[in-house]
Amino acid sequence: MTTQGPVYYLERMQRTAEEARLFVRGMDGAAFAGNKLVQSAVAYSLCVIGATAAELLVKHPEFEPEHPEVCWNELRDMGERLLSGETSMSVDDLWTMVVHTIPELLSQLEAIRHWRAEGE
Repeated sequence: MTTQGPVYYLERMQRTAEEARLFVRGMDGAAFAGNKLVQSAVAYSLCVIGATAAELLVKHPEFEPEHPEVCWNELRDMGERLLSGETSMSVDDLWTMVVHTIPELLSQLEAIRHWRAEGE
C-alpha cells in the first residue's frame, strides 16, 4: 500500500475547509445558531479536517516541524473534541471556527501548497 504524499492531505483539508465556508455563505451568527443542519455540516467538516491533519502527521511526521505556523495540535484535537462527547463545542465555538479559524487555515494551507509546488 502506498502512502499518499503531503499534498494529498493538504488538498483534502483545503477542500473540506472551503466546503465549511460554503455552508455558511450569506449567514450571520444568529442564522447559523438557528440552523442545526448547517451546524452539523460544519462540525463534520471540522472533524474531517482534524482527522486529515492527524493522518498527515502520522504518515509524514517531518511535516509538523517544517510548518510550525499551523496549529497542528489544535487541528488534531478539534475532531476528537467534537466526537468525544466529553466536551461539546458550543454553537458560538463552531461559528468562531468557521468564520475565523477556517479562513486562517486556508491561507496557511495555500502558502504551504505554494511553497511545496516551488520544490522547497
